[in-house]
Amino acid sequence: MRRRLAALLSVPLLALPTACAAASPTTPQSPPALTTPAPAQSYWPVQDVLMAAAGTVETHAARNWSRAYTSVSLDVPGGVLLVHRVPTPGFDAEIRPLARGVTVRFVDAAYSARTLDGWFERVQADMDYWRRQGVMIHSLWWNGEGSTGRCLTAEVGNPQRDAVLITRHYADMSICVRQGWPAEPLTAN
Repeated sequence: MRRRLAALLSVPLLALPTACAAASPTTPQSPPALTTPAPAQSYWPVQDVLMAAAGTVETHAARNWSRAYTSVSLDVPGGVLLVHRVPTPGFDAEIRPLARGVTVRFVDAAYSARTLDGWFERVQADMDYWRRQGVMIHSLWWNGEGSTGRCLTAEVGNPQRDAVLITRHYADMSICVRQGWPAEPLTAN
């Protein structure tokens, strides 16, 4: 048994100097085989095309149709560019060709981005007034969650109490008041 074990151990020990010599820097080695990584395939191949079309439409519409244009959004699984706008003669016909190769669907909005941005700035300027009234507006937004082009959304701590005050104060605006919470910054502990 001892002889067989010694013989089994000696074979790897004899191979060790040969392996070390092959790995020494003085021994020329062939370069490692170069491999090319596989190209990244997006889960949604049409997404890049949609995003490019959205950028083109947004730039043109915001510059030339500020009273009609609200925003763009993407239906990536459906391969559709959604253009939110106040229905205005000539808008659709001018915008559709800008999104070549992409299906475009127009979505009616009540207000343009220009109008909604103006309302946003007005409420933002009134934040100190609202604090003095005991109303904490935690956030303001208008683009997203089903309200795109419909209203300016104010998130407050107590919408049942504060909605009447806010909507009365901004009677000339379309403002949606809903439940919101203060932002909590993420920290690493």
